[in-house]
Amino acid sequence: MDFHQQVALVTGGSSGIGLATARLLAARGARVWLVARNPERLRAALAGVEAATGDDAGRHGAIPADVADPAQAAGAVRAVAAAAGAPTIIVNSAGIVLPGYVEALTPDAFRAQIEVNYLGAVYVIQAALPALLERGAGHIVNVCSAAGFLGMFGYAAYAGSKFALRGYSDVLRAELKPRGIHVAIAFPPDTDTPQLAYDRQVRPAEIDRIIGGRAQVLSAEAVARAIVDGIERRRYIITPGLDTTLAFWLSCVLGPLQYPIMDLLVARALRQTGRLKAR
Repeated sequence: MDFHQQVALVTGGSSGIGLATARLLAARGARVWLVARNPERLRAALAGVEAATGDDAGRHGAIPADVADPAQAAGAVRAVAAAAGAPTIIVNSAGIVLPGYVEALTPDAFRAQIEVNYLGAVYVIQAALPALLERGAGHIVNVCSAAGFLGMFGYAAYAGSKFALRGYSDVLRAELKPRGIHVAIAFPPDTDTPQLAYDRQVRPAEIDRIIGGRAQVLSAEAVARAIVDGIERRRYIITPGLDTTLAFWLSCVLGPLQYPIMDLLVARALRQTGRLKAR
């Protein structure tokens, strides 16, 4: 596809997967607009995009906004349309993670992750849909997580928000594909981002014992390449990395059999940390 004809709106664009995807889209010729909450980090990210791609100032842009606020999300879409034309590529990468034992998670933790990880994508898409439908073309990518198909110990609130995003994306694909709009959902594994660094500091100790040294950690750039390749190839399911691809398809094949396997892994991890006494 000719990315020079595309206007891309990337949420969570000030760091991590969002910024890496924005850089790659810009390198392919798209006009890229970053959306994130922190104005200072956003300005630095935009300067990095322009420097990395050698583009003149003004070709790309940045809009401070909290996508968890429907008014701000819609305002960001309108601002991009006014400055560069209606977005034709939307990458919803804004996200937060607040892990913890389920009994310790507060209502605010559940609410915050639903509002950012799920509703943040919904608000942006709903605001952009009228122009996409009128054009009869476009690309929407919702950046989910491996926690969107595998309910991992310690991530009750996070996985709930990501499973919601997956269900929404499934319906979005069914409704929009016949109308010319490509929808994709990406399931990245642990990715080397500031969010992962925070996650590792606060998540339950059992998680490291469940995954052991087997977890594949990808660079944000590797995930971005998979996302852009998925746009080009019009893939719905994007599973960056071999481990994630195998885990996704294995979960599909195993079906209910995945739960006793997880039970064994969790029980062993709980015994190792002393939260479950050996019987």
